[in-house]
Amino acid sequence: MKAKTKICGAALLGLMLVAVPASGQTLDDIVTAEEAVIAAWQQTPLTFRTSLFADSKPQGFGIYVERAHNEYAPGEPIIVYAEPVGYGWHESPDGTYTFGFNVDFLLKDDEGRIVAGQENFQQLELNSRFRNREFMLVLTLTVDGAPAGSYTIEYRVRDVASDKEGTIALPFHVVD
Repeated sequence: MKAKTKICGAALLGLMLVAVPASGQTLDDIVTAEEAVIAAWQQTPLTFRTSLFADSKPQGFGIYVERAHNEYAPGEPIIVYAEPVGYGWHESPDGTYTFGFNVDFLLKDDEGRIVAGQENFQQLELNSRFRNREFMLVLTLTVDGAPAGSYTIEYRVRDVASDKEGTIALPFHVVD
């Protein structure tokens, strides 16, 4: 019986040692790491972590349903979801940050000819107390009157806080 008690006692001591918290990161460590990420971010060209056709209007950053195909009926809304990376922020005297984009679009046929377009199709700008890095673009276009065929929608995204530009180009088909 005594040997059994020693084993149980040793097991209990082992569990207690496992339960002792290890030293970990502090909030200052996280702030330092975030500053390093911001420095790398600012050196990154404007690009897109994700750009795709969405099945419906996304509900938030990363909260979307990707469309299973790229075929659209005439007049059906074409919803593009994109996550930009590498954009800038303007810091205001009150300590807030402004960031956003001016977006132009071109619609090209299967031979690359421009069949439609609009400069400043969409303008997005936000103010925040933080240099937000989780930002999504939801761009919706309805193609009316286009004959059935293959097209490419091209969005030129211009950063409002820097001279950076990026392009989203997605092929799709208008079907009868």
